[in-house]
Amino acid sequence: MDILKGLYAAVLTTMLVLSGCLHEQTEAGMINRYDADDAADTATSGTSDTLIRLHMSGDDSLSWTSTNIRLSVDDAIYGCSLGGADECQISQQGGDDGNVWEPGEYIFLSESGTDICNDIGCRVDISVTYKDNTVSGDSSIIVN
Repeated sequence: MDILKGLYAAVLTTMLVLSGCLHEQTEAGMINRYDADDAADTATSGTSDTLIRLHMSGDDSLSWTSTNIRLSVDDAIYGCSLGGADECQISQQGGDDGNVWEPGEYIFLSESGTDICNDIGCRVDISVTYKDNTVSGDSSIIVN
């Protein structure tokens, strides 16, 4: 009888651990992915170039209040926000809700008063997090 109780406890523990893993992997936004492309604007020494186009795929809309996008060039790190309060401005195209980044929606990342990329062939590293978890996607792109 004790052997059956021990076996039952082991099976139950395994099921609980597996159910926790499944829950973590399906957390909102964690099955989403973004792809990055050059925005087809020429990088100049100006401070208003449109640099990168990001496209979201997946199942979840990501609230802007919980989404963090950062760009880095060499040793400099630039925050991105809606409305241009940071060095990098986010503009949405194609979504229905201005408060979230929706699957299928494109966003554009532009300089907002700061010369982030001033040369053709500029390498920009990209970081996107949602609720402090990394969203899968292209980690860098060459901006021309």
